[in-house]
Amino acid sequence: MLTESSPQIFAALRAPRLLGAALALAVTASFAVAPPSALARDKPSAAKDKAAKDKPAAEAPADDASDKKGKKNDKADAKSAGGAGKPEQLATFGDWGAYLAQGGKDKTCYALGQPKDRQPKAKLKDTSAYIFISTRPGEGVRNEVAINLGYGTKDGSAATAQIDGDDWDLVTKGQNAWVKDQAKEKEFVGALRGGSKLVVKAASSKGTSTTDTYALKGLSDALARVTQECK
Repeated sequence: MLTESSPQIFAALRAPRLLGAALALAVTASFAVAPPSALARDKPSAAKDKAAKDKPAAEAPADDASDKKGKKNDKADAKSAGGAGKPEQLATFGDWGAYLAQGGKDKTCYALGQPKDRQPKAKLKDTSAYIFISTRPGEGVRNEVAINLGYGTKDGSAATAQIDGDDWDLVTKGQNAWVKDQAKEKEFVGALRGGSKLVVKAASSKGTSTTDTYALKGLSDALARVTQECK
């Protein structure tokens, strides 16, 4: 059995009329466990290095400083995560929700969705998965994709995302996965906007192969709402 990572907050999504409420619970719980700023810090180093390299020098994150002073930055990270505020549901579009979390001058906006189907069902019945596509204007971050698999992986292991038959490479760390080539993240989000189905294939740290299938209906509208709120 895969390790349980969170309560079964998505069970109500089987009833369409409860979609908005269930997504609100989902984003609140997932934000409490791993806010987007934390997901960004958890990215494998190669992905972070690539992202930093592609940014103008003035906007590059100070990862070196955070690595040198663990205790000090742990406190800062906790303050940052806690200061983001409780997520507020902006709207629901098909299978996706748009949300805003704000603390002080900082804004974080999300599009969030969860899989319509998880395989193997027997081993994933006590776990939940979801996708965050977040925008953080204060950090110069737009449409950053983070996939929570709901179980532990081998850090740096390969995974794939298939959008209507086209494959994209992912890389994992902990319970999360990101687009392996960060230079292609914008292209990946564009494919998600125009696609109808996303299939994520990965494996647990124990070697169990999994397949999550997401419907992409409503994602484009959710991202448009996110962009409008976090300009």
